Amino acid sequence: MVRRWKFSTQVAFIYTLIIAIPLSMLIIGVSQYVSSNIIASMFQDSERIIDEQSRSVEQVALQMEHLESVITSDFDLKQFLYLSTPDDTIQTIEKLIYHTKILERITFTQPLIYKVYIFVHNQAVPERWPLVYQEDRFSDTSISRWVYNYYNRITSAVDLQVEKAVYLTGELELQKRHVGYVQIGVRMTDFFPFLYQTNDHTQSGKTIVFNKDKPVLSETEVDPNLIKTLNQNFPEADHGSWRYKVRGDEYILAFRRIPRLDLTLVHWRSAKSLLASIGIIRFVSVSILILSILVMFLIISGATNRLFKRLYLIMHGLREVRDGNLKVHIQVDGTDEVAEMASIFTAMVTQINALIETSRQEHELLAQTHIKAMQNQINAHFLYNALETIKMQAELKDEADLVESITILGRLMRYSLKLNKHQVTLAQELEYISDYIRLMNIRNDYTITLEYAIPEPFLKLEIPKMLIQPVVENAVMHGIEPVGEDAHIQIACTADTAVNRWFITIHNTGREIDERTLQHVRLEIAEGREREGPSGGIGLVNIQQRLWAFYGETFLVTLESGQDRGTRVTIPLPLPEDFGR
Repeated sequence: MVRRWKFSTQVAFIYTLIIAIPLSMLIIGVSQYVSSNIIASMFQDSERIIDEQSRSVEQVALQMEHLESVITSDFDLKQFLYLSTPDDTIQTIEKLIYHTKILERITFTQPLIYKVYIFVHNQAVPERWPLVYQEDRFSDTSISRWVYNYYNRITSAVDLQVEKAVYLTGELELQKRHVGYVQIGVRMTDFFPFLYQTNDHTQSGKTIVFNKDKPVLSETEVDPNLIKTLNQNFPEADHGSWRYKVRGDEYILAFRRIPRLDLTLVHWRSAKSLLASIGIIRFVSVSILILSILVMFLIISGATNRLFKRLYLIMHGLREVRDGNLKVHIQVDGTDEVAEMASIFTAMVTQINALIETSRQEHELLAQTHIKAMQNQINAHFLYNALETIKMQAELKDEADLVESITILGRLMRYSLKLNKHQVTLAQELEYISDYIRLMNIRNDYTITLEYAIPEPFLKLEIPKMLIQPVVENAVMHGIEPVGEDAHIQIACTADTAVNRWFITIHNTGREIDERTLQHVRLEIAEGREREGPSGGIGLVNIQQRLWAFYGETFLVTLESGQDRGTRVTIPLPLPEDFGR
């Protein structure tokens, strides 16, 4: 079915898919991420609430245990309660008043403590309400250490005068002998304040407290399977959270066990509003996705239709060029890439026509250049052959000096005529320089001594042709000839394996270069071009240009000159990997 669509529609459909697939993944991923975050946030909030409530309960319990510890560790009190006899009633009452006042002051410092009862086994100790009682009033001696939501009717049988409380019961012993019991109580509203809050449980949730798998508040409506499910899913865990379903509704539950108090705190919160929010998020996400895909397809379809309408004009122009019409001209409205493409195409066709014309002119110029090159070569060979004829005539007349001069000049010309060879060995270059210096010594009335400090391995290395000769020629023309005295030229070679380079150094003892000229020539070398000013650096500039062309811009010629030190030129070259092997 896609094949029946126009090409522009197919492109629009494909582009829409390319954008829609990652966009769908993005929107679905974001909605899933937001939903997961909402659920995780609710779990974290429930766990935070249950943690805070557990800490509150444990802190109150710790105060009660601390007070119990103070009472049970009071040796004088226990000794008094155990050893008192009916023989001295007045002293017994005085000690009783003394100890009860101490306990009342301690209890006063604990505002959460609701009741403190001491049940004494010794019949000789009289009761002192509301603190000290005879043990026979403590009817249930098998009571658990911790009891919750408990009515202690010691002082009154009227409900309005007794509040439900949490009681901690402990035995008083003196050297493992039974003295009595101590009972410490805290109101239920102080021990479990969160059970009596009247806020909206739909949003913040509600906490249920279980003691031995039964709710502490008997009037609390609880799913009978809740604690059973908790014990099955988390038999050993001290805390945790999970999603719980009952009667078609889903809840977020978090719990924490307090083993020493035999309590389990469960905080539950309805997930109905949460699931509704997640459903809305997903519905909105899918709606945005569908609407986005539809809008994208319409926009891309309109853009591709407009684009391809103008591209067809360019395709027509390409067909014209293919058929040999190089005078085609395309005009496309607009300033976008398609209009630029049409402009470039027209410019390209114009440039092709210009290149064809230029190529024709270059062919004509190349033919003329070949003719002139052949004429120059013929002229050079004619001069060389003429020198050979003069040499033969000089030999016939025993003109040895003239023969030598002509022989040297002939070798120099033959070396120069090898235009097709750009690389020579160092030995070949040095042979050429030796002939040049011999010719200079024949011409002048002073002697130029040429010295070499070159180890044998360097002589086989290849260098660009005529690399050293311009330096030697400069030394003769600018350093030695102006003085007109005997001079030395030394050529030395060294290698630096650390930087993989070897160096040719040409040093002459002629006249030094003045500072102004020296700086000017150094600047010419650094820039690789001749500058207006003192002459003398043309050969060095040529060498530097050739080094850059052959080896790169990191190879730089250095020039040094000073009074009584002559002039030194150093040429760097790359060191072959097999050097010295």
